[in-house]
Amino acid sequence: MKKFLKVLAVLFLIVALIIAFIFYGTTVSVTNVTIVNQTIESSKISEETSNLKIAFISDIHYNHFMNYERLENMIEKINANKPDIILFGGDLFDDPSTYPPTEESQQELITLLKSLQADLGKFAVLGEEDHDPVVSDLVENLLYQADFELLTNEHLLITKNNATAVNLIGIDSQIGGNPDISLAFENVDTSAYTIVLTHAPDIVNELPLSNIDLVLAGHSHGGQIALPFIGALQKKEGASVYSNGEYTINQTKLIVSNGLGTTESDIRIFADPQCHMIRLTAIGGK
Repeated sequence: MKKFLKVLAVLFLIVALIIAFIFYGTTVSVTNVTIVNQTIESSKISEETSNLKIAFISDIHYNHFMNYERLENMIEKINANKPDIILFGGDLFDDPSTYPPTEESQQELITLLKSLQADLGKFAVLGEEDHDPVVSDLVENLLYQADFELLTNEHLLITKNNATAVNLIGIDSQIGGNPDISLAFENVDTSAYTIVLTHAPDIVNELPLSNIDLVLAGHSHGGQIALPFIGALQKKEGASVYSNGEYTINQTKLIVSNGLGTTESDIRIFADPQCHMIRLTAIGGK
């Protein structure tokens, strides 16, 4: 009888833990963005451009589980960190063919994205959801109205204190998009610190890594449900090799964000929403 009670107690504890994780994952974790603070030193960063703070976000998936209040709270937390630059890695809406955005939801998203603050600019690339025919014609206009510059297989130089700070290269999504790496890198001066912004991380294996210092990608959501020491339980096409976290490939750093929103199911377990706050400094800088 005692043995039976012990087994029953263990089973009860396991069920209680599962219920607790599900409750936390569906009510708390999905709403709280984690600010991942990182400092990267580089000889390519000068004293004039040192301490450049870049906020990287991805995968908002608005208009289904992600609503105005949830995203507004996340944006307030991002703005509180006062980034110089904001980068968005694609996927504005969630499954637009199933949940077509209304005029109201479009205006909500414009208002929210416009409230993101960055003195040196806000830049974006497209994800596969942004190429959905339902929204493909409006996403670019929506980003423009929210003060984001869209980079599709192109690059630009960002300056700080009248000095070149970083090369920013935007490459279209490997999944659902039309990435053109050669076009994106045309006439790029890689003597400056070079960042590639793209949606699906597995494209990193096709990039000229010797010319790149940092790659930023999303798409994976960190699996939404992950286990310690195991990682994401479900891996998406385009993020099956690099599913979440940081990687060093040769001398290039790859950061894969969990993103802000959720899709298919509104749950996150050990894969919280993320905003990476990256501070670029000169070697030995403070």
